Amino acid sequence: ASLLLELHRADAALVLIDVRTPREFAEGHILGAVPLDLYSPDFRARLASLPRDRAYLLYCRSGHRSAVAARVMRELGFTLIFEIEGGILAWEEAGLPLEG
Repeated sequence: ASLLLELHRADAALVLIDVRTPREFAEGHILGAVPLDLYSPDFRARLASLPRDRAYLLYCRSGHRSAVAARVMRELGFTLIFEIEGGILAWEEAGLPLEG
């Protein structure tokens, strides 16, 4: 339920999901990102509870975990899925800001 609350507060056309660990998220994340750890035991169930009509932008550290998460989302019937190529490392390299 807390994930849905987070999405409700973001109320943007594009939902930004950080699939890294809570520790990585706390060390710095993209403004407005919702944390959803790929390695958490309820990851798939939490994804399944999300609305299918929203667009999702996923990222991790380098792009591997977000690719796995995108595959799971497609299996669950999501169609509007995007990834930040190169993950947060590429984001930082581009000089873009982080919070946290």
